[in-house]
Amino acid sequence: MNKSEKQVIMILTAAIVLVAVVLVFFLLKSGTEHEDQKMNLVKEKLQNDSSDDSNDSNDGSTDVIVSDSTDTTTETIDVSDDSNSNTSNATNPDNVMDADDGYMFPTSGSAYISSSAVKKLTTSQIQYAINEIYARHGLKFTKKENQERFGKKKWYKGSVDDQDDISLNKYEKKNVNTFAAELKKRDAR
Repeated sequence: MNKSEKQVIMILTAAIVLVAVVLVFFLLKSGTEHEDQKMNLVKEKLQNDSSDDSNDSNDGSTDVIVSDSTDTTTETIDVSDDSNSNTSNATNPDNVMDADDGYMFPTSGSAYISSSAVKKLTTSQIQYAINEIYARHGLKFTKKENQERFGKKKWYKGSVDDQDDISLNKYEKKNVNTFAAELKKRDAR
């Protein structure tokens, strides 16, 4: 191989490395923007939830059994109360629960939900949020209310009979435990 061939190979290698760096940069940037959009959706949903505890019920409408965990958090989703926010009723957690699509917590599998955000929810919303995590994994529910509610969701595919057959990731485990801890504080567990 002569000197000019080596120079061409080096130039092509440098060009490939440059293109790879640019692609990685844009991928990371678009991923960050996508996460920001998810966070904004969660904030909108929770901002619409006032201190309406009239929907709280101690009817035990959850299908999921939760165990305690000692997992520590490093990243959490929190919601600040912004009364100037102009959000629609479609993002209200109760509307999400009864809609044929959508998630109450779109990022519950990729980010931790803070205790302060959970405290703003009604008991029935917390029970729904726990079940939503398991529904994403295809848990078949035994309670009629949950069967009907999740059966309407376009994304739901009930395929798993036993909750123990579902493996939750670290975010889902911690979020389920955060939800369950709040239910326990309310004597709803």
